[in-house]
Amino acid sequence: MEDRSKTHHGSGAFILSGVSFIPLIGVIPGIICIINALVSRKENSKKLGLIGFSGVMLTVVLYGIVLPAVFNSKSIGKSFEPHAISAMTSLVRHIEYFKLQNDAYPKSIAELRSNLKQGELVFTHDVSGPLVLGEQHREFYYEVVNDGNNYLLFGIGQDAVAFTADDIYPLIDEEKDKNVGWVKPNNDG
Repeated sequence: MEDRSKTHHGSGAFILSGVSFIPLIGVIPGIICIINALVSRKENSKKLGLIGFSGVMLTVVLYGIVLPAVFNSKSIGKSFEPHAISAMTSLVRHIEYFKLQNDAYPKSIAELRSNLKQGELVFTHDVSGPLVLGEQHREFYYEVVNDGNNYLLFGIGQDAVAFTADDIYPLIDEEKDKNVGWVKPNNDG
């Protein structure tokens, strides 16, 4: 009787092909199964390769279609708002320190970043709106106003449009922080 292992892939190969359905982790076992199916000339090679390919494609679909849709959803975007508020509040301190050093507010966030000391970090990315994977992160809205005496700083929110009702702002106490140059914009739009 002929040895079946010479003509068919064993159960281990098919277990490996089943592992290929684990998102991301299964890509490597899936590719191994595809290569094994292409190289070997066994009767069930096509089946093994098809299963491995299906597992790899599951990862591609999940990470290429499903996850971007989830990250662009309003509920996920809303969950980042506390982080954006915290980052803006910290950014206000950096802006005010810049003014103490230079007698003027920075003209842009880029100018503020260029003035940082080596190793000093400031988070300027606005995560309050929809996050689009693959696109460049936008920065918080920043503008010097009132002849350089004040500035606007805010996140543009889920509608991704500045000066609307869903914009978010740093935590500024009007009494305690009365010498801070930040002003809240008038959102009539």
